[in-house]
Amino acid sequence: MATGARGNPRGKVKFQAIDIAEDGNLSFAGTAITSTAAELNILDGVTATAAELNQLDASVAKTLAETAGRPLLEAIATYDFAVDGGGQGAIPIGDAISDNAIILGGFVEVETTCADGASDTATIALSIVSANDIVSAVAINDGSDPWDVGFQAIVPKFNTPQSTSVKLTAANQVDVTIGTADLTAGKFHVHLFYTMGHA
Repeated sequence: MATGARGNPRGKVKFQAIDIAEDGNLSFAGTAITSTAAELNILDGVTATAAELNQLDASVAKTLAETAGRPLLEAIATYDFAVDGGGQGAIPIGDAISDNAIILGGFVEVETTCADGASDTATIALSIVSANDIVSAVAINDGSDPWDVGFQAIVPKFNTPQSTSVKLTAANQVDVTIGTADLTAGKFHVHLFYTMGHA
């Protein structure tokens, strides 16, 4: 129902309901309103002021600026008996990962099953900052078959970064530490996913 004097430019028009059946038919002061009803309803109940929304926008922009350039990176270090040998002790592999890198997760891809030429009691551990921080020393003949062809877990886990991530305090390579007996075969790739932390 409409009210107001004919020809009065300041008259008011009142409707009990407006139902627009087709998109793109509503405009205000010559500007088309393209938002859907669902998009407009997102604002239902919002009490934030324009200043508060602008402050939130600035905060998000600041966070994005601070984290720009720090994506998730991957380092791959390969151990190959034919290249690196299999004597007991620490064998550095791969390129050094940068200082302040935080290792969040990864896995070991075993390409050739490791062996020691006897009863496979040789142990293998992987580390980058301190002993056993990537893979704890475990024998080849362990019941979990940790050094057989396939994919093996490492200590850092994406779902528990607060307790399992490893932060480098200096640029370093991955160390393969062989114990108990020398290796006679084996090849594996250590995949490490990391981001850059603050100094």
